[in-house]
Amino acid sequence: MRTVLRGGRVIDPASGLDVIGDVVVDDGVITAVAPSPPLAPEPGEVVIDCTDRLVVPGLIDLHVHVMPGLGDFCVGADEVGVDMGVPVVVDGGTSGVATFDLARRAVIDHPDTKTRVLAFLDPNQLYLATKDFICHKLEIANDDRNLDVDSFVASLERNADVVVGAKVRACWTTDPEVSPFLRAAQSALPDKPVMVHLGRFPHTPTISTPRLLTELRDGDIITHAFRGAGGMLTPDGGVIDEFRDAVARGVRLDIGHSGTDFRFRDARRLFDAGYLPHTISTDLNVFNIGGPVYSLTETMTKVWGMGVELIDVLAMVTVNTATSIHHEHELGSLAAGRTAEVSVLAVEHGAHDVSDGYETIGVERRLVPVGCLRAGAWFDAVGSSTRVPVAS
Repeated sequence: MRTVLRGGRVIDPASGLDVIGDVVVDDGVITAVAPSPPLAPEPGEVVIDCTDRLVVPGLIDLHVHVMPGLGDFCVGADEVGVDMGVPVVVDGGTSGVATFDLARRAVIDHPDTKTRVLAFLDPNQLYLATKDFICHKLEIANDDRNLDVDSFVASLERNADVVVGAKVRACWTTDPEVSPFLRAAQSALPDKPVMVHLGRFPHTPTISTPRLLTELRDGDIITHAFRGAGGMLTPDGGVIDEFRDAVARGVRLDIGHSGTDFRFRDARRLFDAGYLPHTISTDLNVFNIGGPVYSLTETMTKVWGMGVELIDVLAMVTVNTATSIHHEHELGSLAAGRTAEVSVLAVEHGAHDVSDGYETIGVERRLVPVGCLRAGAWFDAVGSSTRVPVAS
């Protein structure tokens, strides 16, 4: 079956493409991106009118929590995925090794899950992301008896088709300058990224920000990189040497908004110093889906409203994200021959307020999800007032 996304502004940051035209999908695979005038219709094709819409590679949210049942912290994969115009999400280390196979069957592989779900795996045997931080309250998140590197490696190998790296809470056990959890993850993953949580946890200590930055490798990811009191800024508005060196080494900066981990104030200072996000993600969970985060497109709007160019904002949720998780060969671009993961967005003009949870700023336009193709199947964004007409 042929589906045509017709007449939208097609932007593909991976190739630099920015044209008014059609995206053609045959049997779930992108076969052409054709500038206007539109291609001649074929009998039986489904046409989705994208006039005055943005047609972009399928958005990827690099940091969400979508394993309901492992504690009480998670939201539904489709709730923050295809229902928000986001065909691909990456769970940010909700699960440790011992529960991951169960969570995979319950969410990632479940026939009712329409969104493509990838995952970062916590290297601990037992880790659950819960509202009360139970693994920190019981102090097993900073107990090296919770590490079994052989079991961790076996899980990585068994789940290599969905696990894109590790998510580490860089707790220490006996030496405040050493996180055995970070070192275990890096040792087990010489060729995949380790995403680290920047910031503290209740009950369990973490290594200092300068030490953490020193330990990170090219391709590792700092999530919550633009939070308040992250320890990377100097009093005069500059950055500490360890941060500058880490970024120069190839460490990647991710928004990871969450309810308390993104601040316009600190982001402005880092932006002004030349340090932009490599990726935009949400850390969507039960605490923040009702605000201040709401959605990936709302988070993109905030970065756009801070003066980042639209094509760069789009790169931060498409090609940059795909590259960060080593899936650039299949995600993050509208290249012909790829499975059709495509997002359609509207730009709503007019004054809007957006919030980081502490500060509210005004923007003159915002991005709103219209829908997406996931493996070639169309999903309307739930609650969108900008749904597109579909004809066949």
